[in-house]
Amino acid sequence: MISKSLLFLSTLVATACCACFDNGDKEIGGSCYKFVAQQLTFEDARNWCHYQNPVTSSYLAYVPNQFTSNFLASYARSAFGTNDGSFWIGLSRKTGGSWTWDSGNSVTYTNFGDQLGSNYVAESIVNAKWNTFGNNDKNFFVCGYDPAAPPTFAPLSPTPSGATGTTLPTTSPVPTTTGKLDL
Repeated sequence: MISKSLLFLSTLVATACCACFDNGDKEIGGSCYKFVAQQLTFEDARNWCHYQNPVTSSYLAYVPNQFTSNFLASYARSAFGTNDGSFWIGLSRKTGGSWTWDSGNSVTYTNFGDQLGSNYVAESIVNAKWNTFGNNDKNFFVCGYDPAAPPTFAPLSPTPSGATGTTLPTTSPVPTTTGKLDL
């Protein structure tokens, strides 16, 4: 009886630790994907992904293989309510530079179509092929994150000048001779 209870408990913990944080997010290959039905530029979409998840690091989607690429394109049709168009993934380059993933992963798989003249990559909802777009183009986008990654928290920073709220000290607290911190 105890072994069955331990098996159930370990299964429950394993499932809970690796479930996507939002019921609307989709899991594939150990990563969770959030489909955002808002059209933004690549940079704005990337920033949205970086700051939307309060628990762990989140990036524009990393696409490691054809299976993931096909899954994303297929699910995007219903998530974005269209059978046409594209969505940003996390692949980009500086002009003339190498392709890099927003997440920092190595580029080991690509699925480029014909349109390669620009620096930001979006995946086609129609055929899962990747095409490039300019910095002013707007597309839907997909964020990705690892649900098993340890929590991360944004550092506290002083409130900008002119903003409302509590201003934090810009220097570290210093211990005094009494042992108390001098803020």
